Amino acid sequence: MEVREAVLGSIREHGMLKGADRIICALSGGADSVCLADVLLSLSAELGFRLECAHFNHRLRGEESLRDASFVAAWCSERGLKLYTGSSDVSAYASVHRMGTEEAARTLRYEFLERLGDERTRIATAHQADDQAETLLMNLLRGSGLKGLGGIPPVRGRIIRPLLGVRREDILAYLAKRGLSFVEDSSNRDTDYRRNKLRHTVMPLLRELNPAFAEACGRTAGMLREDEAFLSDTAAKYVTMEGERAVFSVRELMSLPGPLSSRALRQAAARFGIRPEEKHINALLSLAASENPSARMDLHSGVSAQRQYDRLLIGKRDEPEPFRETALSYGSWTEIDELDICVFWGERSECGKIHGKFTTYFFKKDRICGRITVRPRKEGDYLRPTGRQGKTLKKWMIQEKIPAAERNRLPVFADEKGVLAVRGIGADVRAQASREEADSVLVILERK
Repeated sequence: MEVREAVLGSIREHGMLKGADRIICALSGGADSVCLADVLLSLSAELGFRLECAHFNHRLRGEESLRDASFVAAWCSERGLKLYTGSSDVSAYASVHRMGTEEAARTLRYEFLERLGDERTRIATAHQADDQAETLLMNLLRGSGLKGLGGIPPVRGRIIRPLLGVRREDILAYLAKRGLSFVEDSSNRDTDYRRNKLRHTVMPLLRELNPAFAEACGRTAGMLREDEAFLSDTAAKYVTMEGERAVFSVRELMSLPGPLSSRALRQAAARFGIRPEEKHINALLSLAASENPSARMDLHSGVSAQRQYDRLLIGKRDEPEPFRETALSYGSWTEIDELDICVFWGERSECGKIHGKFTTYFFKKDRICGRITVRPRKEGDYLRPTGRQGKTLKKWMIQEKIPAAERNRLPVFADEKGVLAVRGIGADVRAQASREEADSVLVILERK
């Protein structure tokens, strides 16, 4: 395979340079990255971009790591290329964050690369066809779903991978033909690492069965990425955001095929920085199917999922702020700042024109016992609206499908004898009057 033409074709096929005028090539000094940097340098004038390089020292191999850094610095200097450098103690990071060395190295390396450049900059990494095949197999060993089996994408945000269709043997042939030297990472021979064991023992056997195994994996991964993209795009249509929460219709969610419902839930969780495992998705589906209309579960990092009757909500745990009991003054408006409402209690003629955006309750003043306060619900609160059977406020809230998280925020208006009215439910028959016979009025106005 002609490596330069393959890279050029990949750049054009995947629109890797759309909106970009600079490429920063991740240059470790190994064969793959040297090949990529050299090819990109040869294409820079033709495609109209500026090439720069970046090197990250993982501090894992002592003097060998310093050797690599020196090699890269000299390579860039000889060609007049700007070089960005970064370094971090990967072993310490892995220990603190309880992750494997390889995962920690990748995390820190990409954090470094993503900080470079702007929206007109692309970051090129030297993943090639054999890397793609190894990644597919590694994910298969882990029991990955469709997304993992799609392997390494050619483009992810500002990250581009122009070598993804080129085999390692073609890269080595290119370097030999161009007379280009490179450094070798001794840890690549350490079969204690799972990927290295796969590379040195399993991959040769698979190439015996199919010399074009890497290309076959590349095609398979490409088709699976297309399938995943279609399913993900379809699932996204079922994720609705209301402010800072993802909201699902329980009926709609439970009617979806598994591949769509699971993806929709994953996408919702991802909006809050969570990557749920299969067990978490199953738990969310069980929550949606629960007979408890106020069921709830914690996910991670302050994020929870909760049922609100026929809806499932995912978002940051938002514990309602309590509001204090406040006495109403007859004949004036009272601000209830915690609830963002204004309340008028007094004669009808004093409150001005009553219209639809008000919540209004009419009373006979001589049926009121003492002062009226607005407060949160209390144990034993009882309400009997006109023409309806009386029951505890707790039962009313369940009947009216008021979400459990909102029940302590519902304003209860009471006098010394008990509940007079509850916003959203109604007024008690004890003091309520018709519009025609009422001599006083309770008016609630939302300030939002």
